[in-house]
Amino acid sequence: MSRLLLVTACKTALLSEKPDLQPLRAALTGLQQLCTWAADGTKVDSQTPAVEAPSRRKSRQLLTESAATNPAVKHGTMPNWPGSQQHGHSEGRLHNLRGFYTSIEDCTKDHKFVQVTPNHVRSDIGAPLLPAGLQETSRQAAQAVGSKSAKRITYDIKQQWQLAAQSVWHSSPEKVMEAYYGCMDEICRQEQLNYIHINAIVYGTVRVWTALEASHHGWITEQQADQNLHNFIVRMLKQLQPLLPAVRTREAANLLWSVAKLGLNPDALVPGMTDRLAHQFMLGMDAAVELDFANVLVACAKLQLSPSQGKLVRAILNRLATADLSNFQPQSVANTLHSLVTLPAVAPSVKVLDALCHHFGVLLKSRQAAELPNAQSIANTMWALSKLKHAPPDELAMSMVGRMVALCRVPGQQPTPQNISNVLLACAQLSLPVKQADSGILADLVLKLDRRQGSKQEYANTAWSLAVMGHLHQDQLALLLELLTALAVGRGEMSDVSELNIAELRQLYQALEWLKPPVSAPALQHQAWSSLQGKLHKLGPRPEPTERYLWGNDKLCSALQQLQLPFWAIVSIQSYWADAVLTSPGNKAQPIIMTLCNPDYIKNIPGRLTGRAMFRYQLLAKEGRLVDVPQEMASDAITVEQLANYLEPILTAAAEGFLDAYRN
Repeated sequence: MSRLLLVTACKTALLSEKPDLQPLRAALTGLQQLCTWAADGTKVDSQTPAVEAPSRRKSRQLLTESAATNPAVKHGTMPNWPGSQQHGHSEGRLHNLRGFYTSIEDCTKDHKFVQVTPNHVRSDIGAPLLPAGLQETSRQAAQAVGSKSAKRITYDIKQQWQLAAQSVWHSSPEKVMEAYYGCMDEICRQEQLNYIHINAIVYGTVRVWTALEASHHGWITEQQADQNLHNFIVRMLKQLQPLLPAVRTREAANLLWSVAKLGLNPDALVPGMTDRLAHQFMLGMDAAVELDFANVLVACAKLQLSPSQGKLVRAILNRLATADLSNFQPQSVANTLHSLVTLPAVAPSVKVLDALCHHFGVLLKSRQAAELPNAQSIANTMWALSKLKHAPPDELAMSMVGRMVALCRVPGQQPTPQNISNVLLACAQLSLPVKQADSGILADLVLKLDRRQGSKQEYANTAWSLAVMGHLHQDQLALLLELLTALAVGRGEMSDVSELNIAELRQLYQALEWLKPPVSAPALQHQAWSSLQGKLHKLGPRPEPTERYLWGNDKLCSALQQLQLPFWAIVSIQSYWADAVLTSPGNKAQPIIMTLCNPDYIKNIPGRLTGRAMFRYQLLAKEGRLVDVPQEMASDAITVEQLANYLEPILTAAAEGFLDAYRN
């Protein structure tokens, strides 16, 4: 800013009606000295001391030193949304910040906000720094640039966090963050700080912290680092408190997003802050754009819902149901859907989900390459839809899978094993139609990629999903088991070093059971299957079925006794529990497998079972004749005699008219 004042002083002297050469020479001399100091890193002479205050100069020197020493700059990546391991989604990693709008750019536009003239351009600050002959000229220059001072502060903030984000790759994180916090604290000492500046600082801290997460992950988990971040954000939010009435919709959305992204709760830092920001957002919701809605939903998903937030989310959902989504980018759709998954208290309507799906389909047909969804946005979108049990139209589902297949052939845009496993898993769970050729291409890419790029969960998901869709081959499962074995053996160099958990083992054993050949199959098929079984057993034993939470088994058993049918109660079959199994003497007929169940349907398609429910039916049906008894038939409203009368014709049909064959 001092250079700007000196240059302005030169212009003022030259443009005056009677130019005074003496102050002009003094201004040029001061500018030359300042440029010399900036170039060689030394102070100017004692008559023209450094312009920056000591604390800020120290911060800038600490940051600049590492950047100058290491000109090659790496950039960190944002944690991936959606957030949990979510059947292949690793929580806490977001690969980009696309779609997030910050007021750093906004300050370059002609938006109205309270303009503040900061201390570092006040005329009295410039007094001791410039020769006596330029005092009046510097005051005039400060007045001339005063209208730009608020933008200049925002520009300085952006420069500082960019420099800090670059420096963390090459310097001690403690020194970088000490310098960064000190610099930002000094900026906040400017008179009447603008709320846009606070927004820019908090957002910049997200970017710096993200770079730290990528370069010094162990350091950011240290208690002192976390406490320093906590204290810094508290200071920023306290600076924001008196400015809250002026905060606009966009800044409210960005602040909520940024603080939540840092893993902090605004209310825990400054009581009432979350509700105040939510209130400011709702006041100007008519001016909000799609990215604002997405950012707020992401923030609410990471924060514990308060009554005000619940009202806010419902208002956003009502708006999205009828809003023009033409400006929604693919990642915004994915982030919005993911947020709705983690907001069970505010269930989205079918209308909202249909609108988002429709817009995603429009994006897939775009002729603009920049608008086409990438692999990450497709995977995130399909994963979220599967968790919401909302099936997109079959045509859209096939287009999404087709886009993923096309990206497999594009260098630099190929899907990761995580992307592919999420897409296949969603297709399986939502019972979506998928061409076997397409699923084969996706699975082949998972098998061919460097094994260090995949994880045990992604491989288990892929095997299970292919089995549910009916597309799994023995050679595919064999290769997946080899990859899993390599992960277990080469723990020191693999990306995923832990053993298979129960859920993953259950998926693999169910996939294996789906491949089990019939008794009449050739001996070679049985030998190949037994080989796969041996490989899988080395990775872990078959897990017990999941715990049952359904009631009514006693009543079912009583009804079977009334029908004089012998049975086995509570039997484990193919990783599932059967409530009763009827067997014929001498095993002359297939067993009848009976289960009490609540059918699991896709929410927006009546009568369509989820892929998990269908797969259960298929696996149990391989072991006998399956009879599902609705849970309500075992309720207190139904007597044992009524249940027996209900079961007799159903069991007779399952026995192909010979129910007596199951009696002694």
